[in-house]
Amino acid sequence: MTKIILPGAWELTATNPTCELYAMYVPTTWRQVANNLAQQRARLQGKSYRAVPVYSLDPLVVGSFPKIIKTLRNGWQKDNIPWLLATGTTGLSDLSDLGNLIKDWLIEEFSSLEDVESQLANLNNADWQWGNSQSYKLLHPQNKVETSNLYQAIPDYLAKEFLENPRVSFGVDEQYQLTFYRVVSLQGAELMSWPPCEVTVTKGKETTETAYISFVIEFVLQTVPWREKPIVYHHLSIRRWLTKPLKVPYPGVKAHIGDNRRWLDGQRQPFCFIPLTMNRYGKEVKWPQAISNLLSLNDSQLPDANNFVSNPNHNWSGVNTIPSGIQAAIAYTSKLGEPPCFPGVSPQDLASLDQAIEAHLPVQRVGEAERVTGNVFIFWPLEKPKQKIFRPRANEDNQSTKPKKAKKSNDPNHSHTPMLRPKLAAPAVFREAENPLHTILILWETPQCRDALIAEICQLLYLSPTKVENIYQGLYGSLYIKTQHVCDLTQDLEIKHFSEVRKNYQQQRPDLLVERINKITEFIPQTKELSGALIEIRRKPRISEADPKLAWRIGAMKAGYLNQHIHRITTENDAEKLKKSGLEPVKRAVSDLLRQFGILPDTPLINPKKDGIDPDVWLTCFYVLRRTRKTNAENIPKTVVLMIRVNPITAKVELTTPDLFKEQGWISYPVGLAHLLNEDWDSNSYDESNEELDDEQKRQEQTKEQRLINKFVAECLQECLNTPITDNKPPRVLFMAEALNARKMLNWLQNQNLLNNDPLQALKQYLSQQEINRLWVVRLRIADTGEVPVAIVKDSPGSRTSGVYRWRSVCDDGERSLYLSVRKALYTERGTTILQKNQSRLDNGSRQPGRARILEIALIYHPEIKGDKLAHFVHSLRSRWPYFANDVSLPLPFPFAIKAKEYAVSTKDPVESSETDDSNF
Repeated sequence: MTKIILPGAWELTATNPTCELYAMYVPTTWRQVANNLAQQRARLQGKSYRAVPVYSLDPLVVGSFPKIIKTLRNGWQKDNIPWLLATGTTGLSDLSDLGNLIKDWLIEEFSSLEDVESQLANLNNADWQWGNSQSYKLLHPQNKVETSNLYQAIPDYLAKEFLENPRVSFGVDEQYQLTFYRVVSLQGAELMSWPPCEVTVTKGKETTETAYISFVIEFVLQTVPWREKPIVYHHLSIRRWLTKPLKVPYPGVKAHIGDNRRWLDGQRQPFCFIPLTMNRYGKEVKWPQAISNLLSLNDSQLPDANNFVSNPNHNWSGVNTIPSGIQAAIAYTSKLGEPPCFPGVSPQDLASLDQAIEAHLPVQRVGEAERVTGNVFIFWPLEKPKQKIFRPRANEDNQSTKPKKAKKSNDPNHSHTPMLRPKLAAPAVFREAENPLHTILILWETPQCRDALIAEICQLLYLSPTKVENIYQGLYGSLYIKTQHVCDLTQDLEIKHFSEVRKNYQQQRPDLLVERINKITEFIPQTKELSGALIEIRRKPRISEADPKLAWRIGAMKAGYLNQHIHRITTENDAEKLKKSGLEPVKRAVSDLLRQFGILPDTPLINPKKDGIDPDVWLTCFYVLRRTRKTNAENIPKTVVLMIRVNPITAKVELTTPDLFKEQGWISYPVGLAHLLNEDWDSNSYDESNEELDDEQKRQEQTKEQRLINKFVAECLQECLNTPITDNKPPRVLFMAEALNARKMLNWLQNQNLLNNDPLQALKQYLSQQEINRLWVVRLRIADTGEVPVAIVKDSPGSRTSGVYRWRSVCDDGERSLYLSVRKALYTERGTTILQKNQSRLDNGSRQPGRARILEIALIYHPEIKGDKLAHFVHSLRSRWPYFANDVSLPLPFPFAIKAKEYAVSTKDPVESSETDDSNF
């Protein structure tokens, strides 16, 4: 097994590199007018005061002048904070067009108000001026402001250095020469290859198509635990371009516009790309009016928006030609139909970029990661089928001398997913529990789906029908399976056109959901005990706001049913013909319902001999769900967090929240899920800002909330530390939290506080030293936002590996260690389904990248256990999720916490608050 991996983490080696930054402040009169308009609109809409929505202005201004590398959020609120920071102002002394751009944006943004233009009439374009430049030392920032600016300045510096030699060779024989150009970004620095490369995609046995992709490089500056200076991470992904006409979803779609003219004044500049959103109005698609007006002033023009979405490959340059003029493309996202090809790059591609960075940039790698030795074993070993080998007879005319293997076993106990094996699932479902599963309600639309669900339940739980209707009996217990047709309750919500009701789709949705929920709760048979429901729903409608899926989630739960959805399994044209996915959705739906009841295999979750760890360890994790509406006495939203704990001996899963803990302590997982629906969730609760409060009030509010949540965590841990698992022996507790999710509330997990403070001080206020000594605290960090480095195998480009690795020479404190966990490949990520060792993504668009993302493990506190052993145990918990794995990033019990979000929902929630696009992370 490979011993060393090389993290994609770098530090600058250039001699005293500097950058010049120019600041721009919002003129007082402009700030006053904009804030007045924001207040007028808030009063008109019956909302509380909101700040100027510069989140829609910033991309337009930055796209118009790409040398801007940072915008500051409070620049439009306070006169002592700059709005823009730029690395140069060459040739841009006349800023009148900037004033016109902002006026056009204000008119478009506040179009619901009357007489906006008259309020702008006295604004003077000449008020906009650049301040004097300030020189920054990239390696030696002098204060917090300079340090903050480095997070854009250093990636910008490296991007400029990279563009001095913008060609990179990919492929095992370096046969793909790609040229990279700058993409305007306020999150690090981004480079993209152009023109798009053609990639062959095989569909079916004979059909081949061509997809068009670009490689995307990003540089981001990140901090790591126990290290004072931040380091640079690079990431590589692809952007998949659409070439066929598309239907633009509401509210719009993002395009990438390439140009070698500066939009703010029409002057020449190096060719670069500007992300720009086209908004949908009814059936029309339009560019932002402010940008259209700005370009017309400089004798330039974007392609007609409606024609562009019909032919989304506008003026692409050819291979080996220098791009010029306006070029435009639309990248695939999950809202735009079928993907052109698989996402992601191969390990070989990562190795090619790594070599280019090491050869051409003034950087050096930060340390290497050495594999930690530990006992590697399969926790629920697969019972391999006995394979008969058929050998050809001696007198047979057979050209092949190789023996033929028997066909794949149909025995469900040979499934790679543990909870699809009846030998594990059946005893787990019917063991004694606080909230046993006695009833499953199947709400069906097609009889084929109904029958397949019943067959899967019976096979998985060793059940057979009895003489009593709907009662199924088996070796381990009995189950009541009731079936009922869904009638018309899965039909789309009756969303009306805006012109009929003067409400957009999202504004109509809450009332329609409530109406449907009431019908569902009246329709479903009420149950006195918590039961399960499997619901056949229709595929997502073209207007996503008309999707009734959320109504079924809430309505069925109000009637007493934890519920799981499933789409029809047969084709629309032939009711007897299974879809390509076969019966896989049936297996997934049934097992996902069991997962909601917190059912784990009836076996201990810690193996003392193989793990080398005593089983008397509570497995716990902390997770922030979202915020509620402003319903408390202070009229302030509250953050709802939960704690999950698992007894490793009994495999019992429990949940609690601050409110639940005060009243009931720990409760069973399924009851906890039902409780979450009773919270009054804020429709905008994923945004944790509170615009009604000034900065000092916000800090006080957050500090108070942090204290309450830290107290809750400490009390939960204390209860675990004083609840024996076996033989009245004082147990240990493994407490895990994920950095991106938890650090705002558990601020002692932040890297700066880990470096300078005692991280457990917040817990020591409530726990005795004896209790602290039985506590293991681990902070994890996932790769979703680029905060964890990529890695390649040393001396073996394109190779894959797994295991946990100790990252050396990264922490300032030599006694501290940081670990990188690379999970074992899933069964769907092996063999010929993935890109092979010597393949680039440019070789094949039909295979998965097969590159597992890395999990960072920081051991905050671990008395009486070596760091390597604890890190290896945490790594092993990643493979102890017995359900469908997909891309399990976090160890058990985190999947239970993450799945709980499915019940932290409200009728006011916007549909699809986020969409999946091509990301490095």
